[in-house]
Amino acid sequence: MLQNVGLLLVLHMRLASSESTELKFSGQTVFFVNESSKAIVRLVVERTGSPVNVTALILLQGEDTGDFESTTAVAFLQSTEANKTVFIAVKDDDLPEADETFVFILRLQSSSNGVTVGTPNTAMITILSNDNAFGIISFNSTILITMDEPKGRSQYVPLTLIREKGTYGTVTVNFEVSIVGGPNPASEDLSPDSGNLTIPPSMAVVVFNILIQDDKIPEDDETFIVRLTGVTGGALLNPNSSSVPIRISRNDAPVRFSQPSLAVPESVGAINLTVTRGRTDDGLLVGSDDREVSVTYAIVTGTGSASASLADFVDQQSNRTLVFPPGIHERVLRFVIIDDMIPEIAEFFQVILLEETLVGDAVLLSPSVIQVTIEPNDKPYGVLSISSPPPTQPVIINEDTTVR
Repeated sequence: MLQNVGLLLVLHMRLASSESTELKFSGQTVFFVNESSKAIVRLVVERTGSPVNVTALILLQGEDTGDFESTTAVAFLQSTEANKTVFIAVKDDDLPEADETFVFILRLQSSSNGVTVGTPNTAMITILSNDNAFGIISFNSTILITMDEPKGRSQYVPLTLIREKGTYGTVTVNFEVSIVGGPNPASEDLSPDSGNLTIPPSMAVVVFNILIQDDKIPEDDETFIVRLTGVTGGALLNPNSSSVPIRISRNDAPVRFSQPSLAVPESVGAINLTVTRGRTDDGLLVGSDDREVSVTYAIVTGTGSASASLADFVDQQSNRTLVFPPGIHERVLRFVIIDDMIPEIAEFFQVILLEETLVGDAVLLSPSVIQVTIEPNDKPYGVLSISSPPPTQPVIINEDTTVR
């Protein structure tokens, strides 16, 4: 009888001791790691209470995404061990990924010996964004884009940005436009000359437009650089594809008379009025000349005494449209001044280039009007003379008696 009581007492003591045995994580349970083959998380499983043999499992909670070499770890604690260290190895892949958080939970292999799981019994591991999870931003092409300046309309240059690698999150890309070697700001030709673009999550391609403005200013070839200057939201810029050149071909050749006025004598005969295309005030070439340009002119005479009439000159052109073929920079209008015997004061007429008739890549600049003055001629102010016939003999006048 006493033997049975002793056996029951021993059993009771062992059960009481095993019931007070507890397993839990010890030390650090929250980790932030980079995705790398060298990234290993160290977890310590601690046993408190009775020194019994126990097997613990550390299991990944939730879906296995392939980010760890193993999603299960085993810790076998012998009765002589108070804790056991297990290692969770991170798998390094080539997939762009944003921050990912995983939870590993502590479990018993079995509920034998009355061992329980205490707290903390979970470990949180965050693998930081990796493999360019938010993308690498670049232009899809960096080849020179050549455009013509539009005439009287809008012309857009579409530019394409690509987001390689990952497309997590929203990123903002900044850009600016600069002119190569030009004295004027890029904003005179292109709009906008700076700005930013927002790329939403999951979007890998975005197209934006740069407007070429019709400025009506004679220009030679101009080259601009559209450059990506920065990015936010975790993405990176590809330094080898972060700019694209745009060239606007020479344009808006100036059309005008070579001089604003001309004065000629009535006896001059024929006169030439020169109209130029694509020349500066200094005679240098500017603007395009590879296409045909035409403009119509008009002749203006007045009704006043100083205005010439159509009887004073003859227009030698068969029609009033001047045509500049490609590569031609001058055209001449020929007029004949009529030399009559009528006394006349200075008279003038005007030849006007009509802007609304201008066709082709050109702009009308001053002087677009030339005034031709025919100088006074044929003694317009008369000849003074004595109207009485000449005497046959001298006339003697007495100074004292002659009535004046």
